[in-house]
Amino acid sequence: MATPENEGFVRAFARGLAVIEAMGRSGTHTVATVSATTALPRTVVRRILLTLCELGFAVESEERGFRLTPKVLNLGMTYLTSLPFWGHAQRVLENLCTQVKESCALAVFDGEEVVFVLRIPSPKIMSLRLGLGSRLPAYATAPGRALLAFQSEEFLNHYVEGTELGTITARTVDSKTALRAELETVLREGYAWVDGEFDQHVCGMAVPVRDEQNNVVAAISANLLSGDMSQEDAVKTILPALRAAAQQLSGLAPAFLGPSNRLVTRTNGRSAA
Repeated sequence: MATPENEGFVRAFARGLAVIEAMGRSGTHTVATVSATTALPRTVVRRILLTLCELGFAVESEERGFRLTPKVLNLGMTYLTSLPFWGHAQRVLENLCTQVKESCALAVFDGEEVVFVLRIPSPKIMSLRLGLGSRLPAYATAPGRALLAFQSEEFLNHYVEGTELGTITARTVDSKTALRAELETVLREGYAWVDGEFDQHVCGMAVPVRDEQNNVVAAISANLLSGDMSQEDAVKTILPALRAAAQQLSGLAPAFLGPSNRLVTRTNGRSAA
């Protein structure tokens, strides 16, 4: 395995990726701001930015600021289109959105966050913050909890102890004890319901998606306006459609979608190798 301490690690490449990731955040990007974000020397950042501009992945404006170009999407789309079930997942999600008439998404776990690899918006919730590639805190969102609840105890311990649970809204569960209780409920019920914890105006329901080894590697979710539907009504109307969509994807989802340090997946309170 390549690590920063051995010869297999390409330091310049890692730095370039760090710069691209930093530029994906909102705001004006200058050599100084990117250097502060990445903790890289300004001279290194400038060389990387000029290289990205030369390759067409970034441009420099007259105000001495830098921004990414649409060409950088090729990097992300290479990942998505490499998934054998990509087209199938797109159709499943579109059908689900049509059926429930709510925004629907497919998410995977990355670091301490969940990332949308597919999202079909509805006219009700057209948030500019949410789209393909959006990253959300796992602990405060339905797809995040649907993914977390089914991971191993070792994985959960590492996540809970290493993650700062911030108060995003007045409803956010920001206690580690309370979060563990919520995850146990998700594990027992087989679905996650989160109301107003990430966005006070939005609630969501999510269920796990499994790979061919029965490990939970993704989550499929539906979002609706908070107050439009109670959890009990969502269980009757949204949950069956979510579970049917997840069933269509389960067994086809690639194992590499899952958290890299997942050891086992828990099922109904037990661990399944």
